[in-house]
Amino acid sequence: MSVQIAVLASGSQGNATLVQTGGSGFLLDLGLGPRALARRLESVGSSWEQIASAILTHTHTDHVNDATLAQMSRLRVALYCHEGHRQQLGRRPGFQHLERAGLVRHYDERPFLTPTGLRIEPLELRHDGGPTFGFRVEAKPARGARSIAMGYVADTGSWTDEMADALAQVDLLGVEFNHDVEMQRQSPRSYALIARNLGDWGHLSNHQGAQFITAVLDRSSPGSVRHVVLLHLSQQCNHPTLATDTARAAIRASGRRVAVHAATQATAFPNVVVTPTRRRVATAAAQGPILPF
Repeated sequence: MSVQIAVLASGSQGNATLVQTGGSGFLLDLGLGPRALARRLESVGSSWEQIASAILTHTHTDHVNDATLAQMSRLRVALYCHEGHRQQLGRRPGFQHLERAGLVRHYDERPFLTPTGLRIEPLELRHDGGPTFGFRVEAKPARGARSIAMGYVADTGSWTDEMADALAQVDLLGVEFNHDVEMQRQSPRSYALIARNLGDWGHLSNHQGAQFITAVLDRSSPGSVRHVVLLHLSQQCNHPTLATDTARAAIRASGRRVAVHAATQATAFPNVVVTPTRRRVATAAAQGPILPF
């Protein structure tokens, strides 16, 4: 078994990530319109026909597009969201279509399983968008094979030890590298927006993202984390080279060798296929209810 992880778009103009295994996939966030999303899926060898469901991190407009919700209703694609998201989305026509079609599922803070063998563990994040979540996604192949896991943490103003604990031993770690602090402070943005982005409920800076990478690596055995993906880079207050250099410096200081990728707004990148390794993987003991995906 292998898992394809493709960041279809990342940034303030729209966010979406594909996680696909065995010919069936789901989307993390829906921040693109249906046509743009279809083009990005096609660029990584997938299509709407292969999407069984979507999971929403939070309800900011760069993470959920109402026209895409309506498209999901037409295609019978289920939406997984928190109860707090339902309260925020309830008046949107696309969401109402999904509800009437019986395609809205709810998750809470507990891990849950999918019939295809994916274990989803929601991680509560610190963001001003109402209930906001990251995720640990784990695929357990056939008996005797090693698990494949990814972590996804974007749109959070700060991180905790509990978040790092939850993402130990992932094969791929996606973490927010939103801004360079000095570029943020010197930007022409309003004082209120700068203060918001730099606050504990805004967005992670490059330095904070690097600290989080270090924390996850410190909790993981050598060779376990193979890919780091930098998410939600600001086009005005960051640069891919600056973010990548900061991440690589933290990884070198940890004595590890990890591939670093900076996700982009304009194209689907990176597109990574993760396969099991011989390493021993620590898996959480908690199990949740099996929900239809």
